[in-house]
Amino acid sequence: MILSILVDNIRMKVLDLDMDFFSETPAVDIPEDCEERLDEEVYGKGVFPEERVRTFLEKNLGLSKKNKIPGRIVRGHNEALYFWQELIACGKLQAPFEVVHVDSHGDLGCGGWEAFEHIVKNMLQWEVKERPLHCGYLDSEGKVKKEGIGDYLLFAIAYRMISRLTYCANPYKEHDDFCWGILKDLEENYGSDSCVENTIQLLYNPDMEFPFYSPQERKGYDEFLEHSIREPEVPFTIFPTYESVHYKGDFDFVVMAQSPNYTPASADFIMDVVRDYIIEI
Repeated sequence: MILSILVDNIRMKVLDLDMDFFSETPAVDIPEDCEERLDEEVYGKGVFPEERVRTFLEKNLGLSKKNKIPGRIVRGHNEALYFWQELIACGKLQAPFEVVHVDSHGDLGCGGWEAFEHIVKNMLQWEVKERPLHCGYLDSEGKVKKEGIGDYLLFAIAYRMISRLTYCANPYKEHDDFCWGILKDLEENYGSDSCVENTIQLLYNPDMEFPFYSPQERKGYDEFLEHSIREPEVPFTIFPTYESVHYKGDFDFVVMAQSPNYTPASADFIMDVVRDYIIEI
């Protein structure tokens, strides 16, 4: 038990920011292949002013201009996954690691069941090191897709890269935007206004269909759970308010996504603000 606690304490931690978090008017249901920026008249007024962005970075996340953290600014949020894979490949980041995900979206596959189905029905059958080679799947339109901006964290969990996930959600929208099928025993816990605790545990069962029903219906679940291969548990915490986010800047790496299809152009100054707190690599 003591050894387990020590190992958990020395695991690395990455900060995973999305620029659309800094908005009082977060967008939803934008197509991933959309190349247009959000309308300024509708979304521009909700962008945080610079002082408010810095206050959150410094007071809530503990970032400092004097103690900059290695990091990168990316375009699409799924590029965070590729950044982590790059760091792992060169020995700078050790998996599994903790992820603090600061975003207006969970990026755990809520946009549709297709990625989730591919992972639990196909990808999990492979050895962990081979899973990234089998990330591709066909969507409902017959297009080949892989890790996307709305599900890259789900793929990272399937790759066993993440040991713990914290979702610092935008309080101006719903924070339970994830597939309930990723949760341990297919059950969701509901917490207080300051913290929600759940556990993610992916299941693989090649002989039975996943019970895609309402989580309130237990019919067929128990048998499926009994005969499924369980992936490692990943503690999953949700902070639904700004006030509940408290970190000391103890991150090993930082990545921030511009997410241009989910942000107006007037928010781009936030990238330069974040650059004040990181050493770009």
